[in-house]
Amino acid sequence: MSISLRAERTRRLCFDAMLVAGAMMLSYLEVLLPLDVWIPLPGFRLGLANLAIMLAFFLLSPIDAAIISALRILLMGILFGSVTSLWFSFMGGLFAFLTLAAVARFGRGFSFIGISVLCAAAHNLGQILAAVTMFGSSLIVSYLPFLLVAAVVFGGIVGSLLNLLFPKLQKIW
Repeated sequence: MSISLRAERTRRLCFDAMLVAGAMMLSYLEVLLPLDVWIPLPGFRLGLANLAIMLAFFLLSPIDAAIISALRILLMGILFGSVTSLWFSFMGGLFAFLTLAAVARFGRGFSFIGISVLCAAAHNLGQILAAVTMFGSSLIVSYLPFLLVAAVVFGGIVGSLLNLLFPKLQKIW
């Protein structure tokens, strides 16, 4: 293996590690914020960790993004969660990632804001399906419209942050 190829792989691994650490820090920040005071939606999170996943997807590759997402979900579940929260996070992350991949492949006209809103909505749908499978009640689906409104608002905020970060990180990558 040539030195330049080895250096490139090392650089990529370091960037991936930085994004995993960033996603975990943003996830932990969301755990610490008392959002239920302002937004009375049980289990609601801002979705800031999606910044790292989307950056990985568009700067590196879908595989890097999938690995970073899976590592963040697994590590946060082990460190700060439970089996239930791990299941909810996994399903939400899976649906969001599949949506991200589909939009990147077939939806060329979408902005980062549009992509982020769609991924946030898909994440919420995945979590609702996780709740239905776990608790066996379809009444949980009635919670989805509230989550979708939050997905539009906070997905838009995350997409706007991505608009600011992407050009700066694209220059250093």
